[in-house]
Amino acid sequence: MAQFKRKSMLKLNQQYQKLCNMAEIPNFYFQYGCFMILQNRLTNPFSLPGTKFRNGYRATKILVILALGLSSIGIASAQSKSNNNAAANTSARASTLASSGTLSSILVMNPFGNSGTFRFRFGSNDQGGDAIGIKTASTMPDATNLEGLSGGIAGSGDFSNWSIWATPVVSQFKNNIEPYTSRGTVAIGMAGLEYNHDDILISGVSVAVNDTNSTTTYNNGTYKTVGVTVSPYAVYQIDDLLMLDTSVGVGGSNPTTTAGGATGTTSYNSMFAVMGLTNRTDMGDFLLTPRVSYSYYVDKLGAYTNSLGTYNASYNTYLGQTQLGAQLAYDTKLGAQPFISAYQFFNTWNSNQMGTTAPSVYPSTYRFTAGVNASKGIFYGTASYQIEKSVSQFRIYGGFRF
Repeated sequence: MAQFKRKSMLKLNQQYQKLCNMAEIPNFYFQYGCFMILQNRLTNPFSLPGTKFRNGYRATKILVILALGLSSIGIASAQSKSNNNAAANTSARASTLASSGTLSSILVMNPFGNSGTFRFRFGSNDQGGDAIGIKTASTMPDATNLEGLSGGIAGSGDFSNWSIWATPVVSQFKNNIEPYTSRGTVAIGMAGLEYNHDDILISGVSVAVNDTNSTTTYNNGTYKTVGVTVSPYAVYQIDDLLMLDTSVGVGGSNPTTTAGGATGTTSYNSMFAVMGLTNRTDMGDFLLTPRVSYSYYVDKLGAYTNSLGTYNASYNTYLGQTQLGAQLAYDTKLGAQPFISAYQFFNTWNSNQMGTTAPSVYPSTYRFTAGVNASKGIFYGTASYQIEKSVSQFRIYGGFRF
């Protein structure tokens, strides 16, 4: 009889472990209830269920049912987690990239036209300039073009050091980097106010209102938001041919996302910092503009629960980019300057979900851009198309500066 009980208890333990493993959720009440039921079945296989046994059996059944219910809630909760923020990250960052890229371009990367920082002054005399009294420098000053400086930005003492500018921007992007693919449009209204410090340093601040409308093709969802970015900046002219620029931007919005029939609203906060060094080499009607820069982007999407009760954890990404390359432009003398550029990017990427989500950028990539700059008086504009590895973008913007 003792041997039979030992074998029975051994079998009990085996079935107990099997049953608990099937449950997958470590729950004391569930395990205790399973053990009691099996023990009663194995140690009293031929006995009639007396009152005491029936009461114990009912109690353990209640424990098992309760534990299974709690376990199912735990399983459902675990299944109700999603990673939609990771899917929306590239769409969110698209607005920041468009804002920072446009600002850098307006400041220093349109040297032939009237959109560079050292192009305009407010209230100047009409000395070889426009009939409306706005004077511009046709070329950047250098050792062989002193009138470019004296006639453009320092030729008279009777004008203000303040300048204002405004630019509407439309940027279409397509990101095919797996798995979080996306495509969409960013529309931006950007304006700035700046001050010229003795023609050596220009400092200012820009405000951009951006409207992002995109499709997160990774999960057949959407991402829509309207946000604001404020960006102080400064440009220092080291000498006639070398310029240092820096800008910092802080922005935020409350995006609405859809995916799998569910909608949700989250918070988005961004920050970028850019520092670049640009050289300008005049080659007759051509202008070569080599540039090296470093950019850092922080994008944070807040945690939220969508309309179906699915929880989406916060997702923060940190991207550092080192850029090396040059732009070559041609002055047609007709107010238009076609250009091409080639750059190499070296990226460092990190996130608060490192190891569970894939990077949204490559460690290194190329960028080729072709476009045209145009300017007439106080007005300027640019249309360009750029391609990178698995990424493409069309951007058009225009505006005024005086």
